[in-house]
Amino acid sequence: MRTLFEISRSGLRTAERSLSVTSNNISNANTPGYTRQRVEMSPAGMQKSQFHTGLGVNITDVSRMRNEMTDILLNEKRQDMGFMREQARVYEQLQTVMSTDTGGDLDLRLSRLFDAFSQLSADPQDLSVRNNLLSEATQLTAKLSDLDHTLSRSSELLRNSAISTVASVNKIVKEISILNQSITMASGQGKADHASMDARVQKLAELSELIDFEVTPADNDNLLISINGIRILDENRAIPFKPEVNDVDKTFRLRLENGKLLQSFSGKLGAEIEMYQKGIPELKQRLDHFAATLVTEFNSVHTQGYGLEDATVRNFFDPENTTASDIRVNAAIVHNHKHIAASSEPGEAGNSDIAVKFAELRDKDLIDGVKLVDYAIGVISTPGTRLSDLNGQIEARDSEIQMLTVQQERQSGVNIDEEMVLMIQYQNAYQGAARVMAAAQQMYDTLISIVR
Repeated sequence: MRTLFEISRSGLRTAERSLSVTSNNISNANTPGYTRQRVEMSPAGMQKSQFHTGLGVNITDVSRMRNEMTDILLNEKRQDMGFMREQARVYEQLQTVMSTDTGGDLDLRLSRLFDAFSQLSADPQDLSVRNNLLSEATQLTAKLSDLDHTLSRSSELLRNSAISTVASVNKIVKEISILNQSITMASGQGKADHASMDARVQKLAELSELIDFEVTPADNDNLLISINGIRILDENRAIPFKPEVNDVDKTFRLRLENGKLLQSFSGKLGAEIEMYQKGIPELKQRLDHFAATLVTEFNSVHTQGYGLEDATVRNFFDPENTTASDIRVNAAIVHNHKHIAASSEPGEAGNSDIAVKFAELRDKDLIDGVKLVDYAIGVISTPGTRLSDLNGQIEARDSEIQMLTVQQERQSGVNIDEEMVLMIQYQNAYQGAARVMAAAQQMYDTLISIVR
C-alpha cells in the first residue's frame, strides 16, 4: 500500500514540476535570449518481489534545449560580420565626401585645370583666362587639402572609436566573469543557473560582434575566453587590456595588464584598427603620391617658360610643399597671374608653347603607368569599390547568420502551441496521479474498516 502512495506522489511531484517548467517557457516566449527548458525524467527503479513493479518516476534534470555548436558557428559569423560592417560604414562615409554630385571631385578639378590651360594656349594674353586658370589651380589644391583633412579626421574618429570599443570589450568580459561565478557556484551545489547561462550566451554574442575570441569549457560549467591563444578570462577573473596608440606611426596595439600583446583581430575592433593602421594611411599615401607627381610634372613644364611681365623662371606649385595637405600654388603666381608661363620665349606675349605642353599633360601616363586624371578617379573611387565588395560579402554572411539563427530558434526557441500541448499532457498526468492516490486511499480505508 505504501508503494502506491509513493508512486502517486512521485507522479504528482513530477507533473507539478513539469507544469512549472512549461509555464516558465510560455511566460518567456518573447524574452530575448531565453532558452527553452525541458524536464528530463527517468523511472524511479524497480521493486524486488515476486513480481517486478516500478517505484514511480524521478526528475533527473531540467535541461536547456540549446546547440552549443550552433552558438559557436554563429559567433564566428558575427565576428566576420562585425568586421565587414564596420569597414563598410567607414568606406561609405569616405565615399560620400570623396565622390560628390556637385562637380567638385578631384578628377573634375584636375580636368578643369587642363581645360584652363587649353584656353590659355588659344589666347595667352587674355587676363580673364589667366584668372580662371589660377582659380582652377587653387580649387584643385584646396580639394586635395580638404580630402587629406577628411582622411585625417576619419583616422582620428576611428582611433577614438577603437578606444571606446576596447572599453566595451573589457566591460562585457567582466560581465561574463560575474556570470561565470554565479553559474559555477550553482553548479558546485548541484544546481543549474539557467538564467545566468542564457545571459552569458547573450553577452558572448555581443562580444563576438566586437572582437574575435575562442571559448574553452572548464569545470562547473565555467567558460574561459582567449584571443589568439592569450587568455583574457580565466577561472577566477577577467584580464583587462588597454590601447597603446601612436598617432605618428599610426599603430594601435592592445596590451594586457600582464604585459602581453594582443594581435590580429576580427570583429568591429579589428576593422577599426585595420582602417586606422592601414586603410586610411593607404588612401592618404595615394593622395600624397598624386600631389607630389602633380608638383613635379607641372613645375617641370612651367620652369621651361615665361610669363607676360619678365624673364624670370618660376615654379607653378611651391616645390617645398608636395603633400596633399600642404600643396600650394606658387605665391608669386597667386599674387600676379601674369606670371603664369605660357610662352617658351621671354617677351613673346603671343607665344603659347608652354600652355600647349600643359594641356598635353592630360594625355600622358605620368603616375604609376596611368594618366593623372585616371589616377585621381582611382583614388576617389576606392571607397565605393571596396564598399560594393563588402556589401556583397555582408549579404552572403547575413544569409548564413539568418540560417544558423533559424536552426538555433527551432531548438531553443519557445513554440507556444507545443508548450500548450505539453501543458495539457502534464495536467492529465497530474490528474491521473491524483486518481491513483485517491484509489490507494480508498483501498487503505477499506482495509482499515475490515481490520476493525
